[in-house]
Amino acid sequence: MLKQIKTISLKTSAILIGLISLPTLAIATDDTTSTRSISYSTNTETGESEKDALLKQSKIKLITPMLKQGYRTESGKTTDTIKSSVSNYAGDFSIYNVSTNLISDFDYDNFYHRFSITIDADTVYESAAVYAKLYLSYEGGPWNYYTSSDTYHIYAESGLDAFVIETELADGFSAGYYDVRIELYDADYNQWLLSYGPYDDSSINSLPLEDSFKDSHFIDTTYPVETEVVFAGSGSMSFWLLAIATLLLITVRFKATSEKS
Repeated sequence: MLKQIKTISLKTSAILIGLISLPTLAIATDDTTSTRSISYSTNTETGESEKDALLKQSKIKLITPMLKQGYRTESGKTTDTIKSSVSNYAGDFSIYNVSTNLISDFDYDNFYHRFSITIDADTVYESAAVYAKLYLSYEGGPWNYYTSSDTYHIYAESGLDAFVIETELADGFSAGYYDVRIELYDADYNQWLLSYGPYDDSSINSLPLEDSFKDSHFIDTTYPVETEVVFAGSGSMSFWLLAIATLLLITVRFKATSEKS
């Protein structure tokens, strides 16, 4: 009898320890912020299935947890990678057009975890190698870096050299309205060229986004399911009646065993 009580006590303790540790695990998960992205030129023929495969194969990037409150800069650069915020190529580069595409909303709440930004940059030179760094601002809060593009060559004022950065917000992004900021860099000298934000283009203003963890197929309403156990020749019995009968039988046996001990 004492041995049985001790076993039950140990199991109960293990369950309590597990329950106590759940809040800690939840906090750790909330602190995790991650994305994954791919980039490609608009003049390459990339099918939707191929994009899906490339995005799934891309590495998840852990980034600094999202800052939601504070001041944000609307001009110049937002990083300290380059000491000087004054470009030597001021006026030599521009962004002609930006467009966005909201791609995936699994739970149909009009907040998307996957989206793309298309950038058409121009230059006064015959050609130049550039790349973009992208930032998100949660409902007017500080800018938060979330991804970078590959390096692309742009050609004067051509409209055929645009490139796309497609992103999945994996974790750490609350449902809300996000502004996007684009910083264009010279790929040869890693120098900031210009910034382009929601005041320059309304298409990157107030995007309804959330992470894929929250945008789940399984957050729908759960409907009760009735289970029946059917016996040949005797109709059916509710699953719960059978469960109660089984529980009573186990209790009687346990009591009998205890009295013998």
